[in-house]
Amino acid sequence: MKQVEKRNLLIVFFLFAIKTFAFCQGDYKFVEKSPLGYLPKDSKNLPILLTTKEDERTLATLENTTDYLNGNKKQKNFMLTQAGVKYAYFDKNNNFIVPFGEYDFADVFGLGRKAIVANKGKYGIIDEYGKLVLPLEYDFIEQPSIYSNYASIFLATKQNAVTIFDEKLKVIPIKDIASYRDWDGNIFVTNKENKIGLIDYKGKQTIPFLYDTLYNEHSVPRISGFIAKKDGFYGFVSRKNEIIQPFKYNYIYVLKGGYAVYVGKNNKVGIFDENGKIMIPFEYDAIYSTSYNNHLTKEFPSDMDIFIVEKDGKIGTIDNKNNVIIPIVYDGLSGWVEYGPEAHFVKKNGKYGIISHKGEVVIPIEYDYVGLPQSGVIRVRKDGKYGVMSWKNKTILSCIYDEIVLDISWFNFGEEKQKPKIVGLQRDVWKYFDLNGNLLQSNVPLKEINDQYDYTFKWSDPSNESSDFDLKQKGGITRER
Repeated sequence: MKQVEKRNLLIVFFLFAIKTFAFCQGDYKFVEKSPLGYLPKDSKNLPILLTTKEDERTLATLENTTDYLNGNKKQKNFMLTQAGVKYAYFDKNNNFIVPFGEYDFADVFGLGRKAIVANKGKYGIIDEYGKLVLPLEYDFIEQPSIYSNYASIFLATKQNAVTIFDEKLKVIPIKDIASYRDWDGNIFVTNKENKIGLIDYKGKQTIPFLYDTLYNEHSVPRISGFIAKKDGFYGFVSRKNEIIQPFKYNYIYVLKGGYAVYVGKNNKVGIFDENGKIMIPFEYDAIYSTSYNNHLTKEFPSDMDIFIVEKDGKIGTIDNKNNVIIPIVYDGLSGWVEYGPEAHFVKKNGKYGIISHKGEVVIPIEYDYVGLPQSGVIRVRKDGKYGVMSWKNKTILSCIYDEIVLDISWFNFGEEKQKPKIVGLQRDVWKYFDLNGNLLQSNVPLKEINDQYDYTFKWSDPSNESSDFDLKQKGGITRER
């Protein structure tokens, strides 16, 4: 075994739930990536993962690329091997237990005082003495994790089979796992018949292979459990496979705040409360979330959520006691107005406007288009001509212009702030106005206009039907999983 040069050797450990660094003067660099939750209870004297100083720079560059940051564990490992990073391990006496070049991927020591290694696309596991205790014959091996919570099992994939090992590398006898998905601290497993179940981070199967669909929505704390599909219908089950809602629904989806919406056999939707009682009756065609920026504690009780609903082809809002807030008479309603007050874009009889969260008119529903607000002013279009309105429904510029550009910065950077203005075209004459509609300059040269705003003229005619406005319209729920 080659011994690390001890001249001026300095090793420093910082064991926090972040990347840990040890710096070695000489030819080698140690870049550890073990949060505390990854380390075994007895983590003393574990071998240390080394790379060269040159490869440490390669790692630092690679780990900041978009592809790497967005990749799953297997994709990240592949990128590391493609980068040609070299790995080695040395023990507490600074002796190599695994020399450089033996593996083209190596992970830090953790569960069971073992480490995952790979060479030429095949994975195995070594012990703290460098001995290969699980041969290099697997397509992938990982210890699942979420944040600093690490599973006490290894998942090893070979062709179309997944084997679960405990920390002593004893096989946990769960048969017929063809694939798995580690999501939000849950391991969803699928068998050869494409039935889905659940395994916890200790390797216990808590939900057997029963379902055609099994999933939970991220960060939904209201009702702990999983949406499942069986025999063509959806239900809701607990982590222990207890039936919370029976399998009789066409679909189930989740709203902001953790409300599960159930789609009945007649395609009417409703919501149950935490105790399984009906909170919103099954009389609506669709239910959606609202996204108010700040809770409206003065207008609504602090424990009350507001939903957009569709009923008989019309849209409005209700609270979580099924009281109507905005009358259900509109053809479309958005969940929120970005950069604006608590309000909704609204559609009725093919025209658009803005109404408050209580249904009060902010911008009359009489325009062909109502834009996103900027500094309290809104670009509108009526009968093919553009104008500008204020939040208080004050006309700043009448709808007599062939084009309007709001030259208002969304964000101000640095000390020099851009002075906002409105740019209007009327009868081939370009003009500048301030935000109150006062004329700043007339007969602006066309070259100046083209230099400043040419990119905006390439956009298509604006519409409130675009995704920017998130307008909920009739049609019910069509989403399928």
